[in-house]
Amino acid sequence: MMSKRAKVHFLTTYVEYLLDQGIRSEEYYLGDASRFLRHLLANTSTEQVEAYICSAHHSQAYRTRLEKTLRKFFVFAHENLSIETELLLNRQKEPDQHLVHRKAGRGDTI
Repeated sequence: MMSKRAKVHFLTTYVEYLLDQGIRSEEYYLGDASRFLRHLLANTSTEQVEAYICSAHHSQAYRTRLEKTLRKFFVFAHENLSIETELLLNRQKEPDQHLVHRKAGRGDTI
């Protein structure tokens, strides 16, 4: 039996579980789980995602990170899995201040 770890990555743990159960070919199991997760993703509302991000147990720093990482996840799902969802894709991301170019000087010199 697998021991519990501090950080559990869902799909990795599921594959380990299948192997511990003696499943020799995890293809069907992972395929079915993947199709179910795609269904959930395609049917997730913007309100559900925002409710998760704004959960009381999430700090402001973690909420900011979640917005960034989940936006990337939805872009991946749209571009690579053909999951039609506009969640987080249409939200304007604030520019990273370290990457914003600012004009030097007053701008009135030749």
